[in-house]
Amino acid sequence: MESEEQKKLNQIYLDIKAKIDEFIAGKMTANELNHFVTVIGIYEQRNGKFMVRVRITGGHITAETTNKLAAVMERNGIPYGHITSRQDIQLHDVPADIIYKTVVECDQIGLPFRGGCGNTYRNILVSPDSGFASEQLFDVSSYAQQLNDVMRNYDRAFGLPRKFKIGFFASPDEEFNTALQDLGFLAVIKNGVRGFKVYSGGGMGRESVVGVKIFDFLPDHEAIRCAFAATALFDEHGDRTNRNRARLRFVLEKLGAEAFVKLFMQYFDQTTAPAVVPKNIDYSLVAADTFKNEEPAEGLSNWHKHAATPTGLGADYVAVRLYIPYGNLTPAQWRAVATLSKDFGNGFLRLMQPQDILLAPVHIDVLPALHRRLLNDFPDLDLTLTSFKGHLLSCVGSDVCKIGILPAPELADLIAKEMDQYLPADSPQKLEKLRFLTSQLRISGCHNACSGHPAAKIGIQGQKKRIAEKLEAVGIICTGVSDQPGSFSFSKPIEGADPVLIADLPGKVKTLLESQCS
Repeated sequence: MESEEQKKLNQIYLDIKAKIDEFIAGKMTANELNHFVTVIGIYEQRNGKFMVRVRITGGHITAETTNKLAAVMERNGIPYGHITSRQDIQLHDVPADIIYKTVVECDQIGLPFRGGCGNTYRNILVSPDSGFASEQLFDVSSYAQQLNDVMRNYDRAFGLPRKFKIGFFASPDEEFNTALQDLGFLAVIKNGVRGFKVYSGGGMGRESVVGVKIFDFLPDHEAIRCAFAATALFDEHGDRTNRNRARLRFVLEKLGAEAFVKLFMQYFDQTTAPAVVPKNIDYSLVAADTFKNEEPAEGLSNWHKHAATPTGLGADYVAVRLYIPYGNLTPAQWRAVATLSKDFGNGFLRLMQPQDILLAPVHIDVLPALHRRLLNDFPDLDLTLTSFKGHLLSCVGSDVCKIGILPAPELADLIAKEMDQYLPADSPQKLEKLRFLTSQLRISGCHNACSGHPAAKIGIQGQKKRIAEKLEAVGIICTGVSDQPGSFSFSKPIEGADPVLIADLPGKVKTLLESQCS
C-alpha cells in the first residue's frame, strides 16, 4: 500500500509535470517555471536545458543505488552527474520534457525529490570519512540519516524564508566547518556519553557569518529536537520581506549572539520531537586475497602518499580518495566507480565536499591493483591526479549557472596549468603542496560562495569590473582564514589589492602558494 509520504511526493511530481508541460507549450517563461520547480532541486541552465539535483544524505550511496542511478541517466540521455560541494549529485543537460520521467525514476530507486533547492532544508552534510576516520569520536552518519528521514516529513521545513543547511561532523578538527552551517553538530563525548557541540547561524555568501555556539554538550538523542527548534526559530524570525537578508545568519546578526542563543533555547524548551536511536553502519573489512600481488604501475608510490589516508579500522586499512575531474562522471564512469567500491571497498561511495569520492575500507595490500585499475579502466579520466587540471575546486561557473559571473572551471584550468609547470609530476614539491591546493584553494563564480571560498586559505570570488570602458570578469582574491577554535574568521579580500584579470590570476595564486606553504 502506498504510504502517505509517497502519495504526497507523487502529487508534488504531478504538479511539477503540469507546470513543465505549460513551459514546453510556451504558456510559461523559464523564470515563472523556476518558481515551481526549484523546490525539488531543478534549475534552468544557461543553455536552456536543466539541472536536476539528487539529494544524497551525507554523500553516502551504495554501489547498487549508484548503478541504478547510472541506468536512469542512460535511459534518459543524461550525459553526466556532477558531485556538489554539499554531497549531492546534479544531473546536467536534462531536456525539459525528460525532467518528470527522470524525477519519478529516481524516486523509484530510493532517491526521492523534495527540498533539493528553494526555501527548504538542504542536503545534510556529513564528514565523508565518518565511521572509519582515524581521529573521529564516533560515527555520525546514522544521525544524519535519521534526521533526514524525519525532516522529509516535517512540512515546516519546506516553507522557510530561505534555504537551511544542516551538517554532522565526526572529528574535533572539523569544528570550523560545524560553525559554518545554519545548524551544525560536532561529535563530543562527555563522561563516556555521546553528544554534540552545536552551532547555529553560520553560513557563506554575500555576507558570511560564523555561527554561535548553542550547546557545549547536547545528548545525542536530542539531535532531532534541536533541528526542529532551529527550524521553527528560522520559520518565525527569518526575514520574508528581503530575500537578500532572509538566511538564519541575519537573525543572528540582528539579535546578537547572546539574544540569539536565548531565543534558540526558548524554542528548544518548547519543542518535542522523536528521539534519535543510534544505529551501527556496517564497515566490514574486505579480505585482500583476491587482488594481492599486483605488479606496481608507474606512479604508485606518490599516489599512495596523497590518495590513501589512515583509518580507525586498523593499520592495514586505508581510505582512498578518487580525484574526480571537475566532479563530473558519465553514466558508464559512475558504474565503473561503483564496481571499484565492491571490488576494493565495502560496496559504498562517500561523496566529498571537494567534489571527489572516498573508497573505504581498502586493504593496503590491494593498493597496487586499485591503482592499476584506475589507470586502465579510466584511460580518459585522471582519477589519480597526475595533473591539477580538473582537480582545483570551483563552482560550475558562468558557462552553466545563470547567475554566475566568472567562468570558474576555466579559471581553475588556467591555474592548474600554472601549477603543473611550477610543480613537476611526482616531485616532492608537488606532493608537499598537493593537499593544500586540493583543499585550501576554492573558486566561486560569484558572491554566492558555492565553492566555499570564504573558508579557504586562498579564495577567489568572481566579480564584474569596468576596465577601459569594457565590463570584464575579474577575480577578488581572499586570504587570512582562521579555523582555530576561539578565533574563527573568514578569508577577506587582500587589503589594498585590486580585482585581478583572469589571465593574471594564475601568477597571483602561485605567489600566494609560495608564501602560504613556505
